[in-house]
Amino acid sequence: MGRLRFATLSVIALCAACPAVFAADPAPVVAAIETGSLGGKDAEIGAAARRLIEPVAAAAHLLPADAAPVDGAAAVAPPKPTPEELDRTALSTFYQARGDAPLWVTGEGFTAKARLALAELQRAGDWGLDPADFKVADLTGAPTPEALAEAESGLSLAVMAYARHARGGKIAKPAEQLSSYFDRRPQWMDRGELLARLAQTDDPAPVLADLHPKHPQFSLLRQAWLETLRAKAAKGAKMPAGSDIQPGGSHADIAILRKRLGVPAVNGTSPETFDAQLADAVRGLQTLKGITADGVLTAETRSKLNQPIKGNTDQLAANMQMWRYIPADLGDMHVMLNVPEYEIRIFKTGEEVFHERVTVGLINKQTPIFSDSMELVTFKSRWRVPDSIKVREIWPSLLSGGGMMRQHGLEMRRESTGELVDWRRIDWSKADMTDYVVWQPPGKINQLGIVKFSFPNKHYVFMHDTPDKHMFAWTRRANSHGCMRIRNPLKMAEVILAADKGWDRAKIDDLVTTGPDHNLVPLDKKISVHIVYFTARVLEGGKIETFGDIYGHEKRFALALKGQWSKIKVGPDHLAPVDETKPPVVAQRRAPKAKSDDSVAGLINSVLGGGF
Repeated sequence: MGRLRFATLSVIALCAACPAVFAADPAPVVAAIETGSLGGKDAEIGAAARRLIEPVAAAAHLLPADAAPVDGAAAVAPPKPTPEELDRTALSTFYQARGDAPLWVTGEGFTAKARLALAELQRAGDWGLDPADFKVADLTGAPTPEALAEAESGLSLAVMAYARHARGGKIAKPAEQLSSYFDRRPQWMDRGELLARLAQTDDPAPVLADLHPKHPQFSLLRQAWLETLRAKAAKGAKMPAGSDIQPGGSHADIAILRKRLGVPAVNGTSPETFDAQLADAVRGLQTLKGITADGVLTAETRSKLNQPIKGNTDQLAANMQMWRYIPADLGDMHVMLNVPEYEIRIFKTGEEVFHERVTVGLINKQTPIFSDSMELVTFKSRWRVPDSIKVREIWPSLLSGGGMMRQHGLEMRRESTGELVDWRRIDWSKADMTDYVVWQPPGKINQLGIVKFSFPNKHYVFMHDTPDKHMFAWTRRANSHGCMRIRNPLKMAEVILAADKGWDRAKIDDLVTTGPDHNLVPLDKKISVHIVYFTARVLEGGKIETFGDIYGHEKRFALALKGQWSKIKVGPDHLAPVDETKPPVVAQRRAPKAKSDDSVAGLINSVLGGGF
């Protein structure tokens, strides 16, 4: 009775803490557990499984009824539940709602439905996941009620873990675990909806497979990854020429096909039988190679099988993982800027409508990886110099005579009043830099150029024009303070404002020529902006295009996916506040010089490149 009483306390604690999840009155559920009134052996197994699942930590927060608050003690907010705890809470609610009826077992063992789920978990490696993360103890012989309860709870928890990993949960907090510049989160599923779908189906395998990203590039990367692994495992196995073979048929060549695609015969199936699982693998290869994906072993398919792809499996797996963080809905019209590629694209209803070169942040002042919404286009913008540049670059320059202020036409205003001040008359060895802001007015040398695209974000980065067009001829274009410069920003403005307001290029040119300075044009409808980091892309025919891992994100993800966390160096938080009161000599030590361009012009471009 002690264990049962502990489970009851857990339910009470959870109900009290989560009124939106649990029933307001837990008494009927508690009574049902204690009296066994839920009915039948299966319900008893389900109730026992639920007790194994419920977050044990909830009971630890219970206080004696006579406990009184400590005088003057500050209220401590409870810690946020972990994804695993949220899984357990959702499962507990799910089992209660179905009267503790098991989902996976009967008194005899696993059901056929459970076996299908277990088989799909074992195939997790086909999706770039680790099957070891979803292991469930098998049931053998005549299982005891305790073993059945453990199997029921174990499979439920494994399925929930699989669902999380399919959406990126293997590395749940990349900004904390890998790099603060990689500001993304897993695309969590609705746990209740998933459990409802699993309860309603006889075959959970398609439900689990459906959790993975639907983006075409994810599917192609997965197929390239599988093909690379299979070709390596096949050790040069060649498909002979022959007639077409339809799925469902039987032929000696099918045994060779199985070896080539790494799909063994299971459940007593003859190796020469062309079953549905093998046909799926053939369709995947056909999709990757850009031929008709009908699953038929044609002469063209035989030929493509003898032209294996040789990709880098670590690179492909890392890129698949990075796709798991991308929203399922990119937006009817959206901007996608791929940092390692140094290129930007705009898509409208699935069609590419703009494609240009960009420059991105330096290695030590990286362009962050995140998604947000564009809200504003500004023509002839003035530029407020960010605090980090003001302290680390402008202040030392002022102490040396203010060369940067003169060369870039910068002006200074008092922070408190906005009053324009003459920086030449200030003793910068005694002045407090926090009292001043530095601006660059609109003009030919303004570092933002003619137009700026704003998607307000915590990283203080945006996209903009630049007077330094020569940089777009460089192969490696990582040379700003984090903002992204666009080679043809007026064309980009035309594309965006044509869709948003129906404006044509003549209207854009008129705004540039005769419009006011710092002319703000709010968008009627926000546009999704996705700053991404993909170092591999699969092209038509299965060719893999790769880009340099300029910030090291690919390597960190590859190491994390293999569990080699000790080899990952997590850098400093780039959002840490800048101490504007520290002497410049100290601040300069915190910001090492970039090794991109040794010329004076290159230094200026690096320092005043926008962003942080």
